[in-house]
Amino acid sequence: MMLVKCFKCKEKSEKETMICIEKGKEKITRKYFHQGCYDEFVQEQELKEKDLKELDQLYKFLIKLHSIELLDGRMMEKIQDLRNGSIKVNNKKMKKYKQGISYSLMLDTYKFMNERIDSIINSMKFQTKWNEFSYIFGTMVNNINTIKQIEKLTDEVNQKPTINKETVDIVVKKNNKKDALDISAFL
Repeated sequence: MMLVKCFKCKEKSEKETMICIEKGKEKITRKYFHQGCYDEFVQEQELKEKDLKELDQLYKFLIKLHSIELLDGRMMEKIQDLRNGSIKVNNKKMKKYKQGISYSLMLDTYKFMNERIDSIINSMKFQTKWNEFSYIFGTMVNNINTIKQIEKLTDEVNQKPTINKETVDIVVKKNNKKDALDISAFL
């Protein structure tokens, strides 16, 4: 019985009870997981892939918006800081991991304010693309709460109303009014 270490929780267990993932062609690397740890690992990988797709969409949109070939390091740092929820305290950056605004919400905000961004770009003259990016990025950050409220309202509207199923007794009252000029009784 050989003991191997779980890649996720770092606890040792018997090799036969672990799930093994092999990667590589020339140099094969093996990662062993407990069943619960493997499920968590797969979920994390799916979230990372989703995050990368959203970042790619945002990246392509920003390149097209600012008419540049690629975003430089400072631009990507601002985007990552907003995504991670990093803050500066006494000129020291307090880094966090994925606790900020999602890339898809940033993209939705940019798309929502597209007309305003176009008017900003056309009316203002920026010395560099960095200045243009910073100004528009700040405008986007200021409008994120508006988009959150709109998404919340649309979610509430799109939810199906729940109706409690209760027995309802409906009583219909007949009105037997006789008209003084009614001659139907004679016919």
